[in-house]
Amino acid sequence: MKFEYSIIKEHKLIIEVVSGQTTIEGLAEKTKALFSDPNYDSNYVGVADYRKASSQITRAELYGFANFINQSGQFGKAKWAILADDPMVVALSQIFQQRLTEAAIIGVFSSPEAAAQFIENPAVLDYIK
Repeated sequence: MKFEYSIIKEHKLIIEVVSGQTTIEGLAEKTKALFSDPNYDSNYVGVADYRKASSQITRAELYGFANFINQSGQFGKAKWAILADDPMVVALSQIFQQRLTEAAIIGVFSSPEAAAQFIENPAVLDYIK
């Protein structure tokens, strides 16, 4: 699994791009890296682009990851859009959404335009095509 992220302060926006075979270990590494970044702000909206990813994550692993996110207190209440087109990634993203305490702040979309509309930040379109 390969990941990168950008924190764009002037737009209060976080962009993540994940590609390859995603694993629970990779998700944990990505999340810890983001949360430990001194520029991370839980009030920033975000887009997680998984359109070039496939999943090696089980439902049980995803439940544990959602519990970790819920208990960490670092996720915040800002909206996040997940971009996905692989059917398994879409399904797992929706399961993840349902397991979060604040499920309404997560949306799963197939287009950057829909993601930008959901998080109410059109600047996304300058960074994700």
